Amino acid sequence: MPKKRAVEHEEPEGIKRATECETPNDGERAVMPEEPIGRERATPEEEPGDPERSIALDQEETTQGERAMINESPSLGERSPLVVLADAAMAVERVRVGAQVRLSHLEKKGRTCQDTEELHRRALDLEHWVDGRLAQVVRAHPASPWFSRVKGTGGECIGKVIGHIENFGRFYPVGDPMIPPYVHRDPVDIDGKCLVWMDGIERFTTPSKLLKYAGFVPGQRIQAGTKATFSTELRMVCWRLGGQLLKASGHYYEFYLAYKEHLVQRLQATGTKVVPTPKDRWCATCDAHYPKSTMFCSQCGAKLSLLKEPPGVMWEGHVHQMALRRMIKLFLCHLWAVWRGNLGLPVRDPYPIEYLGHTRVLLPEEFTDR
Repeated sequence: MPKKRAVEHEEPEGIKRATECETPNDGERAVMPEEPIGRERATPEEEPGDPERSIALDQEETTQGERAMINESPSLGERSPLVVLADAAMAVERVRVGAQVRLSHLEKKGRTCQDTEELHRRALDLEHWVDGRLAQVVRAHPASPWFSRVKGTGGECIGKVIGHIENFGRFYPVGDPMIPPYVHRDPVDIDGKCLVWMDGIERFTTPSKLLKYAGFVPGQRIQAGTKATFSTELRMVCWRLGGQLLKASGHYYEFYLAYKEHLVQRLQATGTKVVPTPKDRWCATCDAHYPKSTMFCSQCGAKLSLLKEPPGVMWEGHVHQMALRRMIKLFLCHLWAVWRGNLGLPVRDPYPIEYLGHTRVLLPEEFTDR
């Protein structure tokens, strides 16, 4: 019987929320393409507990049992190895960062803590193993033939993104209108209830629902005293993945540059000035800079602010975030289309094509770099 767990956040509009007695974990998936996956192999110079060791991938020495464990479809409601490793990677990272912050604070006071040092060392060692293993397991994913050819998706970051999406699966009662007509899965009896399992990617019937779950719909913010309407961890790892895509300087980086230039031209056409983001307080009227401790301009008396942009002005950092956000949304839409397409699920036209009359479609194959 699957473990019962309560949902920790509100779900996007149009997607039914799981109750506390229902399981939001991943379940039965389509058979994944078999691909040789490497196993960890330490060099003679590396010690088993050395946190600096690297994870070596050797496809030729991969055993058949290891491949079977990775590609084996879990039973209904059971969390897949990819979901387990993605959650573990985030949990271990929090432990490692907490110990690292404590050590830095103690160092400023000229003190230290042997237990915290040992905790940091062990957490760092475990984090290296989990990240390395996650990077191996994600290579057996149905969308791997596509994202493995995109610069910037290497390592465990793409595994964390996919793991959080897979973890969105849940059970529905038989006949529930939220079950799409293309889901033909035998129901199971759980506590006397006849339920049908739906994978996370099956629940996202449109790319807009995935974007909303990831927190990339305009107006989605975390407000004190209320539950988030999106997955905060998924949004965090998506921003990390966006940074990797920029550093890789691939096709997604070229899209980022083109869209950023488009934003600058559109703002300038409306009379908005795009200026470098100030490191201190700045008065747009007098074009004067002041220390952060200064609250008012000495020339015109206007109130200075670090957070709010003056009317008719936009910081370059703001434009950068807008273009980066657009690039991440494009990648998620491509991932949604490739993932569902490889599983044989229906894929609809992009929203601008279907409703806004656009004719240019940015295909996922156009953004591969290898």
